[in-house]
Amino acid sequence: METRRTTAPPARTEPRPDERAGPRPAPQTVEEVIERMADPIPPTPTQDEADEFKEDAHGIPDEGPATEAPTVVDVPHVTGGSAVGETLNCTMGNWTGTPTGYAYQWKRDGADITGTGNSYVIVAADAGHALTCVVTATNAIGSTTAPASNAVTVPTAR
Repeated sequence: METRRTTAPPARTEPRPDERAGPRPAPQTVEEVIERMADPIPPTPTQDEADEFKEDAHGIPDEGPATEAPTVVDVPHVTGGSAVGETLNCTMGNWTGTPTGYAYQWKRDGADITGTGNSYVIVAADAGHALTCVVTATNAIGSTTAPASNAVTVPTAR
């Protein structure tokens, strides 16, 4: 006949691995969650602010005077609403070659439309179409046009 052990195992003297780092932080309160949700969305940074952040985060130094035409590193990106009357904003993307200026061209289904700044207000004619932005960067050596940004499709009116 087999005998069973009826005593408890010895008490632990060593903490478990997940206890060694100390107590876990207390969960957030409902009030803290509500407070964070009420915070407005921060504004889109200017390109100078974005460049400064990029340099701080990645240690990318100022390139100095241009020795070649600009080269796109990150394609421009469009953000904003998609309904008639709402505003779209286009970033300039990231470039090498020390651009000194940027030109913006908005497109509807790939065709140029009125709008040459970095923001565009959606009009009724845009309904049912895809809007993109194309950025051209220029420096003393030349100009380069980036591929089109992401597309924002404007729903048709119901």
